Amino acid sequence: MAFGQFQGSVRGRDQAMSEINMVPLIDIVLVLLVLFILAAPMAAQSVLVSLPKTQPLVTQEPAETLNISLRQDGVLLNEEGETLDEQALLDFLAQAMLSDEPPAIRIWSDEDARYAYLADVIVKIRQAGVTKISLMTRTTAQM
Repeated sequence: MAFGQFQGSVRGRDQAMSEINMVPLIDIVLVLLVLFILAAPMAAQSVLVSLPKTQPLVTQEPAETLNISLRQDGVLLNEEGETLDEQALLDFLAQAMLSDEPPAIRIWSDEDARYAYLADVIVKIRQAGVTKISLMTRTTAQM
């Protein structure tokens, strides 16, 4: 910093005056301005990218969707609310697989149902040949 002095004196002593030297600040601003002027055209250049062309995938909804409910205690119910044991479930799935297009199965499970019950039902459905399985959850208030 540069220091200067007043021409006069205060109470007989000379007092130093401090002032900001603007020259280094102006130099830095000018250097930054030149850098931005040189860098701006480089940022505006574009790069050509060859992207693959694809067709949108159209998914088909299954012709038939069957709902199975799994209660918290592991009891299975069909769409009519009838209890399904293991054999009744297999018969229900075998009847559904007789159609031209295999159905989709929605398993509505209580939120408090044990995962072991759900996993067992999924295995049985997969063994029956059903490949489209949706897992749905509902709270006890929705029942």
